[in-house]
Amino acid sequence: MKLVSLTLSLLLLAACQPGNTPRPVPSVLQIGGDLNCASGDHGYEDAQAGWGFCYPGTWKYNERAQSSTNPPGLDLTFDITDVPCTSPVPGVGTPSARPVCSPNAGLFAFMIISTYQRGSSPDLTSWILANLVPHPLPTASPTPPRSPSPSPTPPTFVPIQWGNATEAGRFADGRRIALTQGHVVILDLRSGVGQLDLEALMSTRLGTWKFTA
Repeated sequence: MKLVSLTLSLLLLAACQPGNTPRPVPSVLQIGGDLNCASGDHGYEDAQAGWGFCYPGTWKYNERAQSSTNPPGLDLTFDITDVPCTSPVPGVGTPSARPVCSPNAGLFAFMIISTYQRGSSPDLTSWILANLVPHPLPTASPTPPRSPSPSPTPPTFVPIQWGNATEAGRFADGRRIALTQGHVVILDLRSGVGQLDLEALMSTRLGTWKFTA
């Protein structure tokens, strides 16, 4: 009887020791799970860059990251392909269903999302003047005085609404630029002739963007 009691006591003591009970593994939230995407769309979020957006659920993409130095920031490139046709699984005793194809099946394009530090710029125009306008380099030796050359003209933009950005605009070349709490984000959509029309697909989803930094 004493042996049984001692054995039970040892088992209870071992069960109370730290590290013996396996801890539950926390579940990983779906990327973009907190975005309000329309039915059929998927969400993408990048916590480091501080933004997220919705995109068509038929897309597959490969993502590449590269740091930039002038201005300093992060460039994310998405190689996008609209998925080919899919064949639904037929029910028992029913003939094979016809493949379901997206209108853009097999088409591809790519987009570049660049994220830079806002710094002390109070607005987009100030940031553009400081970072996107070339400045003349100082000369090492004195040169004869010349008439001052005209200052470089900063790229102009048309104001737009882009998610919850503090300020946003669109350049003449189609790129979009957004000012957030701590960043400046530039969206560059690139599609070849006859390929995936990113402009049509992403311009209607600008309202889904969520800037968090």
